[in-house]
Amino acid sequence: MTHAGLTWRQLWNWLEYGIAPDVLDIPTSYNVPPTAPVPVIFRQDGQPRAALARWGLIPGWFRKETREWRAATFNARCEDVAGKPTFRGAYRHGRCLVPASGYYEWQAGQDGKQPYYIHPAGNAPALLLAGLFSSVRLPDYDGLTCTVLTEAARPELAGIHGRTPLMLSRDGAEAWLDGAEVEAVERLPSALLDWHRVGRAVGSVRNDDPELIEPLA
Repeated sequence: MTHAGLTWRQLWNWLEYGIAPDVLDIPTSYNVPPTAPVPVIFRQDGQPRAALARWGLIPGWFRKETREWRAATFNARCEDVAGKPTFRGAYRHGRCLVPASGYYEWQAGQDGKQPYYIHPAGNAPALLLAGLFSSVRLPDYDGLTCTVLTEAARPELAGIHGRTPLMLSRDGAEAWLDGAEVEAVERLPSALLDWHRVGRAVGSVRNDDPELIEPLA
């Protein structure tokens, strides 16, 4: 996942939400690792709200330190998210959007894995990824955590990887926040996506610079 200069003002203008929220800036990153803070948009009292959340959902009923939460919950499969104990509470009461400038996916091949960068086509500032969030109070962390939903890849992307984040259209994003079932929300049309091969340096989270998203020569 990347946050290439995203700002709340930019997102609020694009989504036509009005005055941008006065919250912590979105950290610029070209290689966001799990457990890092990521932007989330959710509803509170019917109004859009913004926050940063720790990427990797921890359910509200968990009470130990974060290091004792051993499940890999930065992604959640949309096919069974509604019924899994880790996610079902957030599915009912913790809907959010996770805006991202783009994301990386790895294609397996005879010469090893080749990373691709998938991002919006045109002038859209971000992809709107369907997410869930929770509010936790733990001995070593007090705040929000989140996950990104995934689904089977559409045909155009299936040659890169079998699954993708659940990318929503603008109408689909509003329906998701309104509580629509995951099967019913409108996905972002493939015509509004673009992708290209990038260098393998993205495989290390120690690397975080704009060159990571540049197309291979």
